[in-house]
Amino acid sequence: PEEGVVLAVWGGRDSMALLALLGRDRDPERDPEAVAAPLDHGTRGRESAADGRLVEAVARRWGVRAVLGRGRAPARAAATGEGPLAAARALRYRFLAGLARELGAAAIVTAHHRDDRVETVLLRIARGTSPDGLAALLPLEVLRGTLVLRPLLPFSRRSIADWAETTEVPFRDDPSNRDPRYPRTRIRREVLPLLAELNPRVDEAVDRLASLAASDAAYLRERSEELVGSAGLERGRGVWKVEAAPLAAAPAALLSRALLDGWG
Repeated sequence: PEEGVVLAVWGGRDSMALLALLGRDRDPERDPEAVAAPLDHGTRGRESAADGRLVEAVARRWGVRAVLGRGRAPARAAATGEGPLAAARALRYRFLAGLARELGAAAIVTAHHRDDRVETVLLRIARGTSPDGLAALLPLEVLRGTLVLRPLLPFSRRSIADWAETTEVPFRDDPSNRDPRYPRTRIRREVLPLLAELNPRVDEAVDRLASLAASDAAYLRERSEELVGSAGLERGRGVWKVEAAPLAAAPAALLSRALLDGWG
């Protein structure tokens, strides 16, 4: 994008690698101007605050503007019933989207990589999901009305770590990434090693599944919109009148989607 972008940088190795790529190593002729946006989630006390200070200090050294946000993920989790990670994620995207609107930025850029996508897909399968749910962490999508880009998605956690070490990217370790109380940690440290015994390239297989599911979901969404358009007669508050014939002739895969999309 020609306009600037907001970088989701929390101080961990992956996001600091993103800051290095789009800040320290930025090509002014090619790359958009970046603003680093660390958020103190209020989950680890002084440690969380230290993460933000690291991002601010390194961003300043690399000539990148940083805007620090503060949130209270534990309070949100208690109020909404969300898990701690879900509450933190909601706060992050709210902060990033708000900052992007305030700055007139073209997009939010996150440091999600292939391993993040694989873990997300497996978590959704374990909890129950739809075909759309398999299409996790798209390279490009719109969230809260804001474009989100994930340029590191093709790369593994290991390859990013190796590059960060080679190019001397500073970062802070988050011990919660190893906490077995979090389902994602168990997927990473227990489930994936077992699956790798069946298929040493299981991460590539799950990543490919997510990409195929995303392609199918995009096609079905388009067809669903066409079906809703052809069947819809009248919509009012709490009322949706439709023509039955197009719906009755539709395949089940389209019918359920069209009804959900149309009513929503």
